[in-house]
Amino acid sequence: MRQEKVKLLVLTTCIQCKALKDLLSAHEVDFESTDVDLLFKDERDELFEKMAPYNEKKAFPVTFIGNKAIVGFQKQASMEELGLSYE
Repeated sequence: MRQEKVKLLVLTTCIQCKALKDLLSAHEVDFESTDVDLLFKDERDELFEKMAPYNEKKAFPVTFIGNKAIVGFQKQASMEELGLSYE
């Protein structure tokens, strides 16, 4: 397994976001998670501005693995990027 930093942008009410966090936890992947819907409006606006080039629809979850961003719950892509076997 690769040891790159994993950061998640999630929503507290998002079923796919929870599934992604559960998947990473099940594979003992350390990750940092930000609940975007709990940010103050100005923080959220700034985040959306930074995300716009690769996620203009503001879809969630967003997984950052190293320098790569994966938009949506893409189990296979996330597992492959982490160097984990895909079931």
